Order: sequence, then C-alpha cells, then structure tokens
Amino acid sequence: MVKRSSLGLLVVSLLLSGCSMIPTNIVNELNMLQGVGYDLAGKKIIKGTFTYPAYKKDKTSTTVVKTSLGETSKEIRININSESRYPVVSGQLRLALYGKSLAKKGIYDMVDTLNRDPSIGSLVQVAIVDGDSNALFKIGKFKTENVSLYVQEMLDQIMKSGNLPRTDLQSFLFQLNQIGQDPYLPLIKQEKDNIKISGIAILRDDQLVTTLPFEDLFIFKCLVDKYKYGLHQFILENGEKLVLDNLNSKANYQVKTVNGNPEFTINIKVNSRLLEFTSPKKKRVPIDKKKIQNQVDKQLEKNALKIIHQFKDNDVDPIGLGAIYKEHYRGFNEKHWKTVYPSAKVHVNVQVAIEQSGIID
Repeated sequence: MVKRSSLGLLVVSLLLSGCSMIPTNIVNELNMLQGVGYDLAGKKIIKGTFTYPAYKKDKTSTTVVKTSLGETSKEIRININSESRYPVVSGQLRLALYGKSLAKKGIYDMVDTLNRDPSIGSLVQVAIVDGDSNALFKIGKFKTENVSLYVQEMLDQIMKSGNLPRTDLQSFLFQLNQIGQDPYLPLIKQEKDNIKISGIAILRDDQLVTTLPFEDLFIFKCLVDKYKYGLHQFILENGEKLVLDNLNSKANYQVKTVNGNPEFTINIKVNSRLLEFTSPKKKRVPIDKKKIQNQVDKQLEKNALKIIHQFKDNDVDPIGLGAIYKEHYRGFNEKHWKTVYPSAKVHVNVQVAIEQSGIID
C-alpha cells in the first residue's frame, strides 16, 4: 500500500514538473495584432502597417500603430518584431486592408499569407482602401478608440443591416478560386477624420479592375446576396422621393443555351415597406402604390443592366454568371465562356412589392 502511494506521488510530481516545461504565453507580454494594412511603396517594396492595443495599469488602453517596409508581409513582421518589446502574434486579427495602388498590382501573396497562418480565423474582414491604408490607420481620433475594431464592426453592421453584401476572408478566397466568378471586396475611404464605405471593389483574380459607387450597392446586393434589412431612396419621374425599407429579397437565375451560347434571365423579388414619401407639391397626395412599384421596378432593372454592362466592359464577372452557366451546362469550357461572356445576353426582371404604405407629406 505504501509503495502504491509513493508511486502515485511520483507520477503526480512528474506531471506537475512536466507542465512547467510546456511553453506558455502571458497575454500582457504579447502584442495581439488586430489590424494589418499594406500599401505599395515602390516597384517591389510594400509598406506594412500593424495595429495592436497597448494596455497599461490603471490607464486607458491606446492603439499602437507600427510601420515597416519589406518585399513580403513576413519580412515586414520580422522588422516590426525586431523593434518591439513583445512579440507580435496574429490570434486576434480582425481586419486586413489593402491600398488601392497595391490592389491594382495584386494582393494574392498577402492574402495567401493570412490563409496559411493557422492562428488566423477565416472570418477576418478584408477591404480595399480608396487611398492609403497607412494613413487611415493613423487617423488621430482613433488613438484611444481601436481603429481596426471600429472598421471591422462598421463593415459587419452594414453587411447585416445595410446595402453591403457579405464578404470576409473566407468568401474572398472562395470567389478567387471558383471558376466562373471574380471576387469583390468593400471599398472604404478616409474623409478627414472619418472613415466611410464608398462602394465595392471588383477584382479580376487578385487585381483591382473597377469599382461600384455606394448608390449602386442596393441592386448589386440584390444580385449577389439575400437582403434582410436595408434602406434605399428612389426619385420618381415627377420628382417625388420615397425611401423603402427592404424586408427581404431573392434573385433567381435561369440560363439556356441558344445557338451554342448562354442566355441569362435574372428574376429579382423584393419585399419592402414604404418609410417615407415626399412630393414637390406642397400638399398631401394619395400614394398610387401600383405606379410607384412599376417605376421602382424599371429603375432597378435599368441599374442592374448598367452595372452588368460595366462588368462586361471590364471583363469581370463578380455576379458569377460563369459559375451559374457551368452548373447548368455539362459541356462548359472556361476558355469558350471567356470568349462569349462580353456578348452574352442578360435579361433582368425586378418585382418590388410594397407591403405597407400610407399618405405621407
């Protein structure tokens, strides 16, 4: 019995001593990276910007912004680590930004580095900056408010309750690798001390090719995503203005082959609620719901065809018409698709249902 007790004590002792040999990290002795930004600084040189919070006892936390140059993101991290008190780690990364000039050249190498890091989650928000990401990270008013978390939360809320389609690191990589679709990312912009979403950046492979302004995001989201919430203003033929609260939307894609070439029909249904209606006439006017719905339908159809022509002119397919064609046609050939895409016929039918209305000034 004594021998068994001694043996048990020896095992426990070894286990406890073994735990002391396992390397541990103390949170206060790590720089928990929350945002990264990359900008083109030369022909082969990239400017990298890292942000992380700095905590001090009995003091308000501040945001540290570190910048370095290098040919790769790993070289930039090594440089920043070499001048930091504590090592930089990626486990809390929430945001990755890429300056417009770098995005035009290509961002695959930087994005691939994030994808290969096992400590980084796939739901990291990724966006293109219309300008310089370094300058955006250094906006003065965010010295005490974490700029990386601010931008990430701003993107999240507009994706949930606004006109921005859902994107993140995972969706970007999926689109990048899918045959028949090009990726898209939010486009954000610095205006003095403010940050705003200015539109959508459309890429061919990993290179920025064209952009959509903010006013086109409503119909773009109807084409590529499902709406749950979102406001949009329409101006009617006689100058009347209305604001619709989008309750939900759904796009249905049909494709057929005519003389060996694809022809698409996109049917979009939008259920909405009328929130505001104003007339240039200085009196109350009755609302002709059927007439309003018809005018809104036509506006959205025209806008949808306009941006589809823009995509064709720039040889990009963020809607994924090629992927839809591939699903429906066994003889799909990527080379042939790229040849016929610019001339492929696309029809858009929009049906807006206004569920509630009234008489509004």
